[in-house]
Amino acid sequence: MKKFIIVMILLLLTGCKWFQVSEGKKEESVFEYKDEINGIAKINSYSIYGRFFNLEGEIDGSFDSLSLVLREKDISREYPLNLEKNDNKTLFKTNNLINEGINLEEIKARTGVFFIKNNDTYYTLQNNSNYKDLEYYTITKNKENYQITISFSKFEDIEYLSLSSKKQSLPKEIYDIVIDPGHGGMDVGAVSGEYHESNFTLSYSLLLKEKLESLGLKVKITRDKDVSIPNYGKYGRVSIPYLTKAKLMLSIHMNSAKGVKNGGVEIYVANHSNTNFAKSIAYNIVENTSSNYSPNKSNRLEDGVYLRTLTKNDLESIENDAKKDGYTPYEKATTDSTYYYIIRETGGIITGAYVDSRNPKKEGNPYVNSNHGCESYLVEMGYMNSNSNLEILKNEKERYVDAIVLSIKKELGID
Repeated sequence: MKKFIIVMILLLLTGCKWFQVSEGKKEESVFEYKDEINGIAKINSYSIYGRFFNLEGEIDGSFDSLSLVLREKDISREYPLNLEKNDNKTLFKTNNLINEGINLEEIKARTGVFFIKNNDTYYTLQNNSNYKDLEYYTITKNKENYQITISFSKFEDIEYLSLSSKKQSLPKEIYDIVIDPGHGGMDVGAVSGEYHESNFTLSYSLLLKEKLESLGLKVKITRDKDVSIPNYGKYGRVSIPYLTKAKLMLSIHMNSAKGVKNGGVEIYVANHSNTNFAKSIAYNIVENTSSNYSPNKSNRLEDGVYLRTLTKNDLESIENDAKKDGYTPYEKATTDSTYYYIIRETGGIITGAYVDSRNPKKEGNPYVNSNHGCESYLVEMGYMNSNSNLEILKNEKERYVDAIVLSIKKELGID
């Protein structure tokens, strides 16, 4: 009651031009409150994928242009919105690609309130979803991190979306990057003579972890021994990026296919994503090792960059498995779904994760409906069944790893 009285006195003294929203030390956001506020916009979805915050929603009326504004006192950042008109409503979203949008690394020291803006008119944001607060920790740079909280709050009858930021060392369980050595233990993966994929991936991943940590990054590895680990379940491969709130995940693999003579690198991406980072990894590997781009033309977007989605045959197989094991097929599995589980299931709703707990014989993804996901890539270093490619993989491990580190440094802005 005392806090409310103080706020009302401040409103009277300032002519109701501003009001302060405060929740203890959690946030101190200020936004302009005057006649330009014309109503509310409903937010149907909001999420963090990797480093990027995005939202989508609707607003009554027909608009030709709208923007999302993060306002802090007399300072604001403005982001144009993608629009679609539907009857007498305008649907909006921050971005059409999942790994673009509002880069939280660029606003790590800001604290403010989000508005939808049309010319000089503002609309507050109302949560029309089932999701709650989002928490993000910035990439470690110079031993420094920020904790960012994005949350809906209410002042009297006005709901709003705010962003608060404060310096905060990473908690023990939080990491910047996850490295996943593919396969392990009884699951050896591809085999070429005495060489097993699982040993290659572990060796490469441990070196990659070491080199990234030398840059000051905090790196989690899914396995550091030649052991089998589950793909799903509470502590499975899929869950680790969620548990660590990692921004980036690389799953390291070696390829194999009949008829391949020379082999080469393939980087697999999520559907509806910007492929620049994947392109950078493939390019740097080719430039800094004796490897080539893969000759594989299936699912290729450009040299070294691949996107595989579910086919009709894949969907039939999913349906048959469900019938055999006595559960309803995954309705979210479509030909728009990314094929590789390590990419799809680590991104929650953003990447269309669908393996929930309905299968009585297998554990599912506990975070299948999460609106906070990790930006994940599957890195096929080369083809083990190609004698020439195998020799390169055996002898140029450090060059491969250095090439990946080069791409990560550029992507994350690390000197």
